[in-house]
Amino acid sequence: MEYKIQKEIPVRFSDLDALGHVNNSVYFTYMEEGRMEYFKQFPNMNFEGLPKASFILADISCQFKSPAFLGETMVVKLCTTQIKNSSFIMEYRLEEKTSGRLVATGSSVQVYFDYQNKKSLPIPPALKTTFEKIENKKF
Repeated sequence: MEYKIQKEIPVRFSDLDALGHVNNSVYFTYMEEGRMEYFKQFPNMNFEGLPKASFILADISCQFKSPAFLGETMVVKLCTTQIKNSSFIMEYRLEEKTSGRLVATGSSVQVYFDYQNKKSLPIPPALKTTFEKIENKKF
């Protein structure tokens, strides 16, 4: 899989659990930070206030491969693998920066959502075109 976007995230002390490794819930935050980096590629994407329509997270999963520790830097790599009518799927790969060790993989489903009417909307052609530019492929 070809990951077009990546973000480096240093492991923080607050990310750790009582056993001294990154807590399982923090991996979802790492993926979220990766998604925000991805969405920076979208022109005029506004994440402040309550927009009329935007993406919401519908599903997310994580497969833990090895523990991460304080002092390490996670590299979150992600790509969009599929676009449907009103949703799209992203895949993630989290690696330790220095060694390249695989720490986790994951996937998420996002839905284009109308906040005022509380329902999903078809992904507009302009947004689909942006996905295609980022991924360098047609969906």
